[in-house]
Amino acid sequence: MALTRYRILERLREAGGELVSGGELAQELDISRTAVWKNILSLQEEGYRIDTAANKGYRFLGGEVFSGYEVERRLETHTVGRQLYFLEEVDSTNSYIRQKAAEGAPDGAAAIARKQTGGRGRMSRKFESPPDVGVYLTILLRPRLLAGELNLVTLLAAVAASDAIGELTGVCPDIKWTNDLYLGGRKICGILTECAVEGETGAVDYAAVGIGMNLLQEEGDFPPELRGIAGSVLMGTGARVSPADYAARLFRCFERYFYDGHFPENREEFLARYRERLFFLGREVMVCGLREQYPAVALDVDREGRLLVRKTDGTVAALNSGEISIRMPHRG
Repeated sequence: MALTRYRILERLREAGGELVSGGELAQELDISRTAVWKNILSLQEEGYRIDTAANKGYRFLGGEVFSGYEVERRLETHTVGRQLYFLEEVDSTNSYIRQKAAEGAPDGAAAIARKQTGGRGRMSRKFESPPDVGVYLTILLRPRLLAGELNLVTLLAAVAASDAIGELTGVCPDIKWTNDLYLGGRKICGILTECAVEGETGAVDYAAVGIGMNLLQEEGDFPPELRGIAGSVLMGTGARVSPADYAARLFRCFERYFYDGHFPENREEFLARYRERLFFLGREVMVCGLREQYPAVALDVDREGRLLVRKTDGTVAALNSGEISIRMPHRG
């Protein structure tokens, strides 16, 4: 985004809090002083704190802004997020990126929304997506994979999302199989992977990996029915993580595992990290399927990403993410 207003912004940032005259900016950018002033106004409307001193110039005072530009200037990736769609509001970033996939969007393209009106999780559950307190994004993948390997993509995304928080705060969230992240016993993140599959071959045409992360919510920001259940990075760590910082770091962590690691050849690497962060291995869980519900002990995650549980009769079952949800009787 080499828009004029962002070139002005970077020049003011480089000045380190010192005044830069309008004439100097106009000369450097080959525009009029009036154009400089209009661009300054646009930056201020976006949320940047810029001091205007009459007949002296402009000074950057800071300001946390979540925008496509702020994500792009932080990118350290070759593929993920290099085609970026930043949306003020959308029903669902998964739905949006699937539409873009049908229009030919490239591998690694990503959609980020400041707010979702129809955010959803697994089994059609609603995902609360209020503005300015979280990151709601979807990454488009065009892998040469079979549909049966997509469960592993969800597990990889969980590790990447946890890594990104760990790198920014020093605390890695726990994982609840298969697609939720927790801090302090509260859910802070949900992941939803959807795909289009070729009917004859079973090969994946594309996959849309949606990740919704609560960053800055406080207890009162959640609806009453979610209080005590949902949480945020701020609530769990005390750290105020910038949404733009998190989005860019998540893209880097995802690319490290998926592209640099040559997924799925590196499954043992990210599965080892996934197992380390599962907070209920060795504990009793309640398996809630479509037709049955039973207690079991969570044993492990196999190399296909299935959860292995031991039933009360001693038999071991391998559970697929699309078939069941796990309910912990307690976490004491």
